[in-house]
Amino acid sequence: MSSSDKLNHEVLEECVLFNSVWNDLSKVWTIAIIHSLGIKEPVRFNELKRRINGISSTSLAERLKELEQRGIVERKVYPETPPRVEYSLTKKGWELYTIVHQLGEWVKRWEKK
Repeated sequence: MSSSDKLNHEVLEECVLFNSVWNDLSKVWTIAIIHSLGIKEPVRFNELKRRINGISSTSLAERLKELEQRGIVERKVYPETPPRVEYSLTKKGWELYTIVHQLGEWVKRWEKK
């Protein structure tokens, strides 16, 4: 494989990975969940649902599961009756929260009406 072919292959792999992550992050409610967890954590499901106006329980559960699979959100189950479940950002999630927060600041600065 030539160095040019190798570079093209690496760029293609990087684009595929980026698109995969971006597709998950750009789903409806995902950024709102990350932002809400960054404000105060840990948080239980219903409290998080109350923070995000208009989100359904199904959408919240789906997005949390996807974020957990990506290593962005941690789900902690306490062995109590009834079981208590709390969600928080992982180290990876906090790094993403910083980026999301910076993006929000950029929007405020440049998209004023």
